[in-house]
Amino acid sequence: MQKTDSRAPGSYVATAGTIDRDDAPPGYPESGMSPPGPMSASLQQQWTSWSAPGAAAGAPGGLMHQAAIPEHRVRKFHRLLQEPVVDLDALRELSWNGVPLALRPQVWRLLCGYLPPARSRQAQTLERRRREYADMVPEYYDIPHEERSEDEIAAYRQVLVDVPRTAPSVPFFHEPIIQESLQRLLYIWGIRHPASGYVQGMNDLVTPFLAVFLSEHMQGPMESWSADTLNQTIMLAVEADCYWCLCKLVEGIQDHYTYAQPGIQRAVFRIKELVRRCESDVSDHLEAEAVDFIQFALRWVNCLLVRELPFCLAIRLWDTYLAEGTGFSEFLVYLSAAFLISWKERLRLLEFQDLILFLQRLPTSEWTEAQ
Repeated sequence: MQKTDSRAPGSYVATAGTIDRDDAPPGYPESGMSPPGPMSASLQQQWTSWSAPGAAAGAPGGLMHQAAIPEHRVRKFHRLLQEPVVDLDALRELSWNGVPLALRPQVWRLLCGYLPPARSRQAQTLERRRREYADMVPEYYDIPHEERSEDEIAAYRQVLVDVPRTAPSVPFFHEPIIQESLQRLLYIWGIRHPASGYVQGMNDLVTPFLAVFLSEHMQGPMESWSADTLNQTIMLAVEADCYWCLCKLVEGIQDHYTYAQPGIQRAVFRIKELVRRCESDVSDHLEAEAVDFIQFALRWVNCLLVRELPFCLAIRLWDTYLAEGTGFSEFLVYLSAAFLISWKERLRLLEFQDLILFLQRLPTSEWTEAQ
């Protein structure tokens, strides 16, 4: 990659800021203003269709393989990480073009702001934050079901529905201990963040963190990992890291997941306008075929393109996302527009039905980092 400049039970997503089976999801604005109101039932069906099991476009591929990183860049990472106080600006710049596999867990914790840059404080901070998360488990999760509120029961049920759908192309994520960990992590996150609650798509956002932090406890490529080597102590530590990093990630895009999802709607509108400016023939063709950007870019923005790429590339993309820091949401808009434009020759040849099918199941399974 080269760098350029609290809803009722039965809800599709069970808390505020969610998309319900009974209530049509919000429309998206024709300007940068706030959303005008409900979307049509047909767009609700679009959401449901790509949220169903098997709808993801990702492919198995080499799940934790990585293109070779030049030795001089690896040495730079080591030098930065060994400083008494890590230079985060330099680390972001270096990480933008990819982080070495072995260093990725430590680098991601730093880029997320989960670990402090002062090395003398890192071990103590990590221990404290993991202990804080462990204390949340009996408080929020390990309680009798009848003690949960109606909204909490609805959120719990929605997490139970979504977890088995997570990363269908990655068998390891469907091991019982991993499923249980995802379920616990996502439920606690939703309860602890009532402004949005658990929102469908967050299960996808946590998978790169989960894979990277588990890599510290596993040997070889992800295809060969066995859950037999894991235990609850390891999983609670990994969950804690995932939880706090997810908090930091979503903090910068909070309005993507609050009620009516105004951040997603603004992002989709900006993608549409950027494509119109850069490749007006693509935009004109989609408009002539009555294809609305919300029909495909909603998922792209909501899930940060995780479902559109092989999992190994999603992890690589996270290097750049986290390196972007406060510019992350802006980068996502430009990335999504470039992603669409990369298919411009194919798009011009397709009509409405084929356009929708193509854009919702993009043929990216053979993509590599050099794509």
